[in-house]
Amino acid sequence: MTTTEDQQGRSLLNESNAPTRYAQRSVGPFSLAAIWFAMAIQVAIFIAAGQLTASFQVWQVIVAIAAGCTIAVVVVFFTQSAAIRWGINFTVAARMPFGIRGSLIPIVVKALLSLFWFGFQTWLGALALDEITRILTGFSNLTLWVLIFGAVQVVTTFYGISFIRWMNIFAAPVLLAMGVFMVYLMLDGAGVTLREVMIMGGETPGLPFSTAVMIFVGGWIAVVVSIHDIVKECKVAPTQPGEGRAKSDAKYAAAQWWGMVPASVIFGFIGAASMVLVGEWNPVFAITKVVGEVSVPMAILFQVFVLLATWSTNPAANLLSPAYTLCSTFPRVFSFKTGVIVSGAVGLLMMPWQFADTLNSFLNILASALGPLAGIMITDYFLVRRGRVSLQDLYRTKGIYTYWHGFNWVALAVYVVALALAFLTPDLMFITGLAAAVALHYPAMRWVAKRFPLFSEAESANEDYLLEQEGRELTTHQ
Repeated sequence: MTTTEDQQGRSLLNESNAPTRYAQRSVGPFSLAAIWFAMAIQVAIFIAAGQLTASFQVWQVIVAIAAGCTIAVVVVFFTQSAAIRWGINFTVAARMPFGIRGSLIPIVVKALLSLFWFGFQTWLGALALDEITRILTGFSNLTLWVLIFGAVQVVTTFYGISFIRWMNIFAAPVLLAMGVFMVYLMLDGAGVTLREVMIMGGETPGLPFSTAVMIFVGGWIAVVVSIHDIVKECKVAPTQPGEGRAKSDAKYAAAQWWGMVPASVIFGFIGAASMVLVGEWNPVFAITKVVGEVSVPMAILFQVFVLLATWSTNPAANLLSPAYTLCSTFPRVFSFKTGVIVSGAVGLLMMPWQFADTLNSFLNILASALGPLAGIMITDYFLVRRGRVSLQDLYRTKGIYTYWHGFNWVALAVYVVALALAFLTPDLMFITGLAAAVALHYPAMRWVAKRFPLFSEAESANEDYLLEQEGRELTTHQ
């Protein structure tokens, strides 16, 4: 690294977007499973499952949840690999296929979708807070609670994934126990058995089952595509041959399946059962209706449950990535903390709770919008570059990821075409978009390779950088 800044271009490196060195990593498989478990206990799954009972019986909804989440983990196996190996976040990883500046287009699309979720889940948590104060004091001001709860989550995110991990390890078992108890109360109150509940629902069939599966893929796709922001903290041996990396990827993917799928199924079942037994897909109102009739203090406790479920999910799943996007894309304007604040404000200003009644339609569209993005990033890393990365070039404006003035128009064109093809198959939009991107990106990049270098001698410095101790100056120039 002896070339001048004129030759290398401007540095894009700052403390927030720098690769996570081996010595800085603190997340193992158990911790990663705990993070996913707490994220999976989210009210959005409760709502999506409840709304699907109009077309499907409860057991069919559960199968759709398990299938959709498993598909999401299969995609995670591939999207996580670059982050675990090189410690880079999503915004930086997107520079490989799309270019230093071109990456801004897909990551802004992804960030806006994440912020939609942040605002939506903040509204649900605020709704629980409003219900608690209404029951205790008669005071009700939903807007005030949206602002307060949003601010609390912003502060939580300041502490990054390490703090969120410890909060989730505490919250996950509590949330599970309360969820199971709520199911017991609903069954007992309605006087039905678990088996009888399983065959309830499906009064207005017609929605394809594949659409139901895609809805639950869509529920996780924003996190799956940008999983880099979480797994870049995963512990990995400094130097591993190719076989070792595959084993490490499989270990962390398995941990994520155990964290995501069982919890999603349990919480989705609670939502579906709530809809067929008491006619409520909103968990806050369902708790008041089901638990409030048994015990008011217990109803308050369960509203705290909704609050905890949202608080333990939202920062890691929906606010962390947009914040990294801002501070990585505009390192001279945003620090990590200012990125979190601005992202949180945008998420609330979007007021996504206006779309609560059509949540499942939004989830299906979300899956279709991000499927091509996942397909391009997977193809580019595994097939085009065969796992090779130049960390130095990822953090400078002049390098192998510059393409045409910072834009890889070919990859962006592939994204648009794959997205258009996805909308031709409304019942399988995510699968179609992902498959089209994989099929188109590899031959397209072979054409690009005739005009631009795809590999760099600077790759040889990657391992030295990752092995350096924390505290050394973070710069791509020496």
